[in-house]
Amino acid sequence: MALLAIWPWLAVILCAVIWIFVEIFSPRIDPIDNQATRSRELVRQLFVVDDKRNGFRVRYITKEPVTKERLDEIQRRTSVRDSMERLRTKAPKVFGNMLLTDIYDFAGFAVQFDPADIRIHNIFVCGPDKEKLYIGENPRIENWAKWIHPESLQGLLYLTSEDIYCNTARWGKVYRYHECRGNNQISVTDEHFSHFSEEERIY
Repeated sequence: MALLAIWPWLAVILCAVIWIFVEIFSPRIDPIDNQATRSRELVRQLFVVDDKRNGFRVRYITKEPVTKERLDEIQRRTSVRDSMERLRTKAPKVFGNMLLTDIYDFAGFAVQFDPADIRIHNIFVCGPDKEKLYIGENPRIENWAKWIHPESLQGLLYLTSEDIYCNTARWGKVYRYHECRGNNQISVTDEHFSHFSEEERIY
């Protein structure tokens, strides 16, 4: 009878004790992360090139969905700027003339400089001479493309994050050609010719 009489108070005390334990032991959420709207965001685009401006364009995104405020904080980190700057300056010293540097060799080198909370989204070839490698006669394509549009980048060689981080010897390397179709969108070697026709050109 006594327990039944004080039961409401016991329930209140129990709830209070549970609340205190939750407050003490729950991980603290930074206010800039405590928002419902989050997405994976582009952090920076980095051009890693040799003295003739040939090399690779690396796009970095956040590893996890973040708020705009957290993106802002990541972009201001000294460690992020320093890591990217080390990649930008060290790669030309390691590879020298990057005109014929294999994109997978570069990707394997670049991931060593990944800053915390960031990963590579994709890597594209870039540079006046390196881009020309992906324009040329292709016997499989009639009226093969004669030039690369600087905005669409159609036909240029690139890798996705899956190619960069998940590639294994078992499955082999996949070389991708941007905005190309059918059998011309991928290859098992780095093919130096056009992978789309003038009729297939986006713009």
